This record gives sequence, structure tokens and C-alpha cells, in this order.
Amino acid sequence: MTTVRERSPKTAASPGAWLGRAWTAVVVIPVFAVASFALGYVLYDLLGYKPENNDAPLWVDVLVALVLLVVLLAPCVGAVVYGRRAGRPGLVPTVLGALAGLGLTVLTVVTTVADAVR
Repeated sequence: MTTVRERSPKTAASPGAWLGRAWTAVVVIPVFAVASFALGYVLYDLLGYKPENNDAPLWVDVLVALVLLVVLLAPCVGAVVYGRRAGRPGLVPTVLGALAGLGLTVLTVVTTVADAVR
């Protein structure tokens, strides 16, 4: 005899709830982007460099870029995960979150590599 494990009403979320979370994640992407750029300036300052001088060693640039990517990609990943859980109605926030995450990742990597080449 097999039993089907049912979700309790407290942990089960309807597709509408997942859709709301996905759109919320999409809306906060610009907020996280601004916060990550501010965090980048703070990290450079804490490590003893000024980002406008472009004199930081490669390891500092890579460290700051990795921290910024974590902050930047948090809402993008949330939009994709929640949008997929919402099913078909969550397609738009899923695509927006994926495109924003891809674009911000490419921008961060290209900027870091360009600074290293100079």
C-alpha cells in the first residue's frame, strides 16, 4: 500500500502565490543592482583602493565582482525559481529574471576582464 504524501496547507502555495513572488523578485532587481554597485564601492574602500583610480590588483577586482554577482543574481534566481513554480502564468517573470541575470552577469564579467587587460 502506497500513500501519497500531501502538503499541509501551511506549506503549500498556490500558483498565484508563486506568481506574486516571481513578480516581486522582478521588481526588486533594480534595487539590488543599485545596492550592489554601492556595495562595490564600499568593498573597494575597505580593501584600500578607489574604483575610479583603476589601480586595484586583479584579485581585488575578482573578489568584488563575485560578491556583486551574488547580490545581483539573488532576485534574478528568485524570479526564475518562483516563475517556474507558478507554471504557465509565470513564464514572463521567468524570462525577465533570466535575461536580467544573464545581462548583469555578462556586464560584470566584461567590466572585470576589461579592467584586468588595462
